[in-house]
Amino acid sequence: MKSLTVVKFGGSLTKNPKAQAKFLKELAEISRRRRFILVHGGGPEINAMLEKFFVTSKFVNSLRYTDADTLSVVELALSGKVNRILTTELIKNGANAVGISGKDGKSVICKQVKELGFVGDPVKVNKKLIEVLLKAGFLPVVASIAQDAVGNVMNVNADTLASSVASAFKAEKLIFLTNVPGVFNKNKKIIKEIKIKDVDILIKSEAITDGMIPKIKGCVNSVKKGVKEVWIADGESGIKNIKGTVIKK
Repeated sequence: MKSLTVVKFGGSLTKNPKAQAKFLKELAEISRRRRFILVHGGGPEINAMLEKFFVTSKFVNSLRYTDADTLSVVELALSGKVNRILTTELIKNGANAVGISGKDGKSVICKQVKELGFVGDPVKVNKKLIEVLLKAGFLPVVASIAQDAVGNVMNVNADTLASSVASAFKAEKLIFLTNVPGVFNKNKKIIKEIKIKDVDILIKSEAITDGMIPKIKGCVNSVKKGVKEVWIADGESGIKNIKGTVIKK
């Protein structure tokens, strides 16, 4: 396989039409020359649709519990709406985009996180379908829905799914486009580059705190599994000239 970049488009950015339009235009342009896989979530759309269908969310340790009713809405929001919007706009901008989810072709197999209901952690990535699409010149757009070993549909964290796909393909780059411009140090300056050996020191010194800790640990895990570099990047800056923090070996 030629060099490959996996991009995770943050759900929060779907609320920023200007940033989304810029990203999709740039991705469509550079996907004609390089191979990409786009993975997405869609938290705002899920929340809006749950409200529309009067489905009350339950949370366990600040994480959404996904019961059967919630799962139906999550899949509708991600595969039925967000995936269609992203794929359609990429096609309008000239990309050869194809919308799928992690359950298509049994691409991502998960282990159920039972305390969270129908929520899964990826344990295996079957590359065949995505490889076929890439080799045929398509840009796969992957919604963060997958299944377990016996075919039960699972809601999957989009960051985790993107990391698993990037690791399976040993991608050159994994880029998390977010609504923050990178990882900040104690002086509120962006750390441009982090070596994985320094991550524990940064956490202990509280340069990296709160929700950024699991994200950084996920980045380190991806690098250890063969991804050359992982970016936590400013979604508003687009994909052409990414700005943010890069995590490397």
